[in-house]
Amino acid sequence: MDTTTRARPGRRAQVPPAVAFFDVEGTLLAVPDLAGPAVPLGRLWHPPVLAALHGHAALGHLVVLVAHAGAVALAPIARDLAPDAVLCSRPGAPMTGQGKGYAARALLRDHRVPAARCYAYADEAADLPLLAEVGHPVVVGDDPVLLRHARRGNWGRLPAPGADRGDAASGTGNPSTPG
Repeated sequence: MDTTTRARPGRRAQVPPAVAFFDVEGTLLAVPDLAGPAVPLGRLWHPPVLAALHGHAALGHLVVLVAHAGAVALAPIARDLAPDAVLCSRPGAPMTGQGKGYAARALLRDHRVPAARCYAYADEAADLPLLAEVGHPVVVGDDPVLLRHARRGNWGRLPAPGADRGDAASGTGNPSTPG
């Protein structure tokens, strides 16, 4: 796990009120892989997830990007979004599956933030360990495994990239609305 943590300008070093984890590939970005996207980043953002990220930042939550990609591939995204932390793959240690859950748990422990006050946004069944580590998981898109968990656990939902805005959005991905 490669972890980079920095304070946003104007933020004091204190315990954040909450942490919001954002899976990058397929969730925050409307592409499943960062291997050489040919279009500018601005056209790749998934607007509902990007809005949630900005909402969490405005509330003073610690914003964390979580990605299978390595630090070099994530550098343009990190520059553009200025997250508080980045959890990503490094040689010999991919950030996938259970590794995302372990990394999230370690970050919450290090920052002394209760999981019940935290959020995670993800799009595929492999991200279930990340979603399971927080009190407010949000499923992005229509992965059938995640949708089953979302229905059982009353998790938040946001539409898939390119989906009609009227379909999957429930509003529960909004950080100002618990849930």
